[in-house]
Parts: sequence; C-alpha cells; structure tokens
Amino acid sequence: MRLLFCFFISFLVQSNPNISFKKPLNFNADVNINSEGNSISNGAMLFRNGTFIYHLTSPYNQTIAVVNGKLYVQDDDFQQVIIYNNDQSFFLQDLLNNEFESEDFPCPNTCFKLKPNQDSTFEEALVSLNGEVLDWIRLVDIKDQRIFVKFENFKFESSNITYVVPQNYEIINND
Repeated sequence: MRLLFCFFISFLVQSNPNISFKKPLNFNADVNINSEGNSISNGAMLFRNGTFIYHLTSPYNQTIAVVNGKLYVQDDDFQQVIIYNNDQSFFLQDLLNNEFESEDFPCPNTCFKLKPNQDSTFEEALVSLNGEVLDWIRLVDIKDQRIFVKFENFKFESSNITYVVPQNYEIINND
C-alpha cells in the first residue's frame, strides 16, 4: 500500500513539473545581462505583483517600468519618456507571472527548461533557482542570440512600486 501511495505521489509530481514562483512575487535584485560573454546591460530591478521598474546603469542610464497597464521607457540622454500599452511582451514579466510551461532540467540547483509558446520570443530558455531565489536565466532568442541573465543581491521585498515621469521630460505616447 505504501509503495502504491509513493508511486502515485511521484507520478503527480512528475506530471506537473511547471516552474511556479510564489504569489505575490515581490523582490529587488541586481541584474546583469550578457551575450556571448559581452555585457548587454546592468541595472537594478524592483518587481512587485506583476509590475516592475528596471533601472539600467549600463550601457547608459535608462528606466523601464510597467505600472498600471502602461510600459514606460525613460531615456535620460534625450530627456524623454515613451509610453506604450503593455502588451505583456517582456519575457521576464511573463516568466515571473508563471506564463510558461516547463520541465525539469538537471543542474546543481533547481533548474527548469521552459516550453516556448506560439508567441514566444525565445527558442530555448533555462531557469535556475537557488531555493526560492531566482539565480540565472539562459536564453536563445528567435534570432539565435544567446543571452545570460544573472540575478545578484536578490531580496524579497514588500514595498509598493510607483513611477513618476520626471519634470521637463518630453512625453511620447506610442500606441
């Protein structure tokens, strides 16, 4: 009887190996993005309940925010903010909102291989968790570019996110 029970439990665990981040997922982290060993960008991300602010410090200062259904791209060099309708096209936002099916993948930590859906911007994606902490993501996008996203100083936080357009910035609505 115990053997049958263990088999049933293992079958359930194996039949639904989807990666699942706890809800609500609220964190701060430093994010380093590389491609083929070359730095693409560095910055800090705040993620709260499906909204986020990503402050890039390299290659230049820029802020990308998703708040209240709008995507804000703040360019400090040109002192402008472009506002888009948020069409949920950011891979990281979809990942953290548990939008992808996944399967287990062997690695030293807990790893998952994501299954791209019809609208995905990637062909292959591996995600590594260290406990409940997001450690890294390795992507191959639809242009065959290999991208490695490393999360450091990951801290669970509960503060709210607000984005305010800086004064004297030109606002461009791009619907």
